[in-house]
Amino acid sequence: MSIEVRRLKEDAEFDAYLQAAIYSFNSARDGSQLERYRQLYDREWCLGAFDKGDLVAGPTIIPFDQHMLGARIPMGGIATVASLPERRRGGAVGALLRAALAEMRDAGQPLSGLYTPHFSLYRRFGWEIAGRMMSYAFGPKTMRTRLPRPDGSFRRVKPDDWRELAALREAFTAPRNGALVRTEQRWRNHVFTEYLRGEHDAVIWSNAADQPRGYAVYTQQHRQSGGPFGETILRVIDWVALDGEGYSALLNYLMTHDLVSQIVLVVSEDEPVLAAFEEPVHVKEPPGAWTGILLRLVDLQRAIECRPSRPEASGLAVTVAVTDVAAPWNTGTWRLECGKGRMAAERTNAAPDLEADATALAPLYNGFANPADAARVGQLVVHDGAAVERMGRMFTTPFRPFCPDDF
Repeated sequence: MSIEVRRLKEDAEFDAYLQAAIYSFNSARDGSQLERYRQLYDREWCLGAFDKGDLVAGPTIIPFDQHMLGARIPMGGIATVASLPERRRGGAVGALLRAALAEMRDAGQPLSGLYTPHFSLYRRFGWEIAGRMMSYAFGPKTMRTRLPRPDGSFRRVKPDDWRELAALREAFTAPRNGALVRTEQRWRNHVFTEYLRGEHDAVIWSNAADQPRGYAVYTQQHRQSGGPFGETILRVIDWVALDGEGYSALLNYLMTHDLVSQIVLVVSEDEPVLAAFEEPVHVKEPPGAWTGILLRLVDLQRAIECRPSRPEASGLAVTVAVTDVAAPWNTGTWRLECGKGRMAAERTNAAPDLEADATALAPLYNGFANPADAARVGQLVVHDGAAVERMGRMFTTPFRPFCPDDF
């Protein structure tokens, strides 16, 4: 099979790719999913693998910016990698991923992220697990917050009010790392609705001084199980609390939903949910945890240069020999250095302190993994033991990486 990989040129090619996606992800074939895809994706984001003119597979590369310690770093989000079953395992997806890496580099996207249940496939091309997500579930009638519900007021909001939520979220996410910068389209299509299906509820909480300090976006889902009346689950889609009062106010608001069986929060590893309750024993144990986003350094030099460093890392440096088969422009020995709140990367002929495949770099880059653990599992080859400690200090982050947006 001779594969040609290129951007989609015509609406017919776009529809062929979307039909492959509908089949691959077992979506509705009544035309509704096709119409949603047309609204959610731009044709210019999509690549296609063609065999004798026929589209056999394709992904979408969604342009994002990702928050990273006060910076916004361009990221290509790989989504909806689709192929019809009769054309799978013939090399098309591999060709597409290699082409996508070159496309993202040329587009100025030094990072790439994706979600998948097929870790080994994407690890072969340099993506690696770089986040965890926690799920806490509790009943509204069994819980009390340690801080009483504060004075203030709630106001219900609609998609046209997205800028008010965005301002609160920006204040929360700017110093952290991992969250995506949301456009108006993303607020409307992925927060206030579930990929254009249904409409979620949303409220903003303001304190006694009438200052907005938090919000919650949520949905209630009823299922006929768990007894004669069934059960209702309140799932929090997105929430932000800027202070202790906001935290207490939002949790107490959710717990006023007396008819729901349980409330489910999906949060980062370091979210202090258990500290907010008097008796966290009533939170379902163990809390759910699963892998989050997979991340990749598309352009190592630019990714490093875009990343801020903490003041205490100033003056630290490490030399790393990198192997990157899928993105060979990253292969080589690099000196990574911190200074004046920034990082720099330059090629060097010096002997390396460490060796690593490109797959190991992303979870070190965003602070999800530390170099000592990477060395323990064989992802780093260590020539200078002191370099492991230096590298850990260079890439340390005050918060665990967390990306609550799927795509």
